[in-house]
Amino acid sequence: MSKKGNVILLVDDDEAVNYFNKKLIDKSELDGTIMSLYNGAEAIREVMTLNNTLDDDDLVVVFLDINMPILNGWGFLENFNTIKYALNFKTEIYLLTSSVNPDEKKKAEENSLVKQYISKPLTVEKLNEIKLMCES
Repeated sequence: MSKKGNVILLVDDDEAVNYFNKKLIDKSELDGTIMSLYNGAEAIREVMTLNNTLDDDDLVVVFLDINMPILNGWGFLENFNTIKYALNFKTEIYLLTSSVNPDEKKKAEENSLVKQYISKPLTVEKLNEIKLMCES
């Protein structure tokens, strides 16, 4: 994942978490333009904006928190599901959450949009695994 057109969206209402994750991504082998967004509504708007600038060779990786104001992670997924066929680029969505609710983990595993459920905190090792998955 080394193309300039690749984008990493950090979608979490906690500014410190986004900052920390950005620093981790900078240390990992995962690369792309990193954007911090603070709720699912902002993320949907950004996905639609990216659709005007990216093409089918580009990848958008979304690290999505579940519990956020305005539009939570589940709401983002519902909205994303309605627009995914109109997108000009590939996406991979990772739920990145501190939730320990087994029902949420099961719901994530059953959702075809979610590539993986990741418990916080994010690590460089996990990011490097994700890079390998993105390349395959």
